[in-house]
Amino acid sequence: MRSTSMPSVSTQRGVALLIALLILVVVSLMGITAMKTSMFSAKIATGTQVDAMAFEGAESAVSDAYKHLETMSSDELQFFLSGGIMNRCLSGGTSTDVVCEASSRMDSRGLINAGSRTRQEGLQAVSGGQVSMSGNNVIPMDYNFDILGGAEIQDFDVENYHVQRCAFSCRALAFAHRPVCGRYGDLLRPR
Repeated sequence: MRSTSMPSVSTQRGVALLIALLILVVVSLMGITAMKTSMFSAKIATGTQVDAMAFEGAESAVSDAYKHLETMSSDELQFFLSGGIMNRCLSGGTSTDVVCEASSRMDSRGLINAGSRTRQEGLQAVSGGQVSMSGNNVIPMDYNFDILGGAEIQDFDVENYHVQRCAFSCRALAFAHRPVCGRYGDLLRPR
């Protein structure tokens, strides 16, 4: 029978230890790379979510201002015809006719500051309207309104703004100063 003996310490060169250390370094580098990739993906996802929240905040502000314009009476719309600007702030599920303060937040997490600014920007006669120098003529007019909706998320230094132009049709006696405004269908009916 043949005997096998262990090689002496003087003949071993530590190759197994070197290979084990090399494998450990490679696995560690792969782990660090995976961790950095994961952190980068999380930052991208957070940025995308914050951008979407700011977008929705600005859209909500525009929608709120438009709905408020629709419910305004002719007397309330006179404010715009004399150059007035309406500011609205969305805060805690309600909206008010004020400029948003730095502490105003529209969401339950207290992140989004959203508001709108509306002004009357020009008017034009509706196509087909006629003016006569005799009698009481009614001139249908389109009053154009620019609504600027904005949202800001200060914690992430993100702002988002949207401009919407809308038109309200008004009927007015020729050269009168107080038009009657409303939706198109309501104005087409005889009064």
